[in-house]
Amino acid sequence: MIDSIVLQPLRNGEYIQFLTDTLNTVLKNDPDDLNVRAQYDLLRTATDDIEKLFKISQASLVTKEIEAIDARRDQAINGITFLVQGYTYSTDANINKQAKILAAHLNLFGTGIAKDNYLSETTTLRNIINDWNTKAELQTAVSELNLTDWKKELEQANNEFSDAYAKRNEELATAPAEKLRALRNSANEVYYKLRNRLNSNLDISDGAEPWASTINLLNQTITNYNTLLNRRGVVEADGEQPSSPMG
Repeated sequence: MIDSIVLQPLRNGEYIQFLTDTLNTVLKNDPDDLNVRAQYDLLRTATDDIEKLFKISQASLVTKEIEAIDARRDQAINGITFLVQGYTYSTDANINKQAKILAAHLNLFGTGIAKDNYLSETTTLRNIINDWNTKAELQTAVSELNLTDWKKELEQANNEFSDAYAKRNEELATAPAEKLRALRNSANEVYYKLRNRLNSNLDISDGAEPWASTINLLNQTITNYNTLLNRRGVVEADGEQPSSPMG
């Protein structure tokens, strides 16, 4: 017979892997030969649904769109910085003066702004742009150095990045734990149906193959996961709700 295992305390990644290991064992021994094709297909679908939602909930905030916009603003701030530095060597007194004003302002925010983490860079660039848009001395310097288009590009890229990052964050928030929990509960029922079907077939066949070897492999997997749970102090009976599922 297939050993019992408490499914609820398994963390999401562990839970998905357990179901995947179970499915792989059944597939290796042929669901049709085991007479569990319907149960296998249902569990496969349930596992795929959970994995998709889990990947969304764990997905990195970094997407190609975000990377592209970040590269734009990096190029803009780097370009502005190099231009300003270059102008500080100008022999034109006014250009030299205006460049040093902007250089001093940029220095307030440290070096390597483009290397900051996403959120830090967003805030820094927003503060720089705000100063350039509101402080007369800086407005004059930007105008005199013909950096207006550069400033517009920096502001646009930074705003687009902020919007894209926030949108991505909202998308991840639409994969709530409650939905994942509901999918897991449904998958649990399907798993138990598969387990019960295999146990029944083993009993009917008096322990014949391919059920005997299949169940032996499944029990090896279950032993490994039970060991993992025991190390974490999980002692609930099979099917009971632990205090902290969904890790």
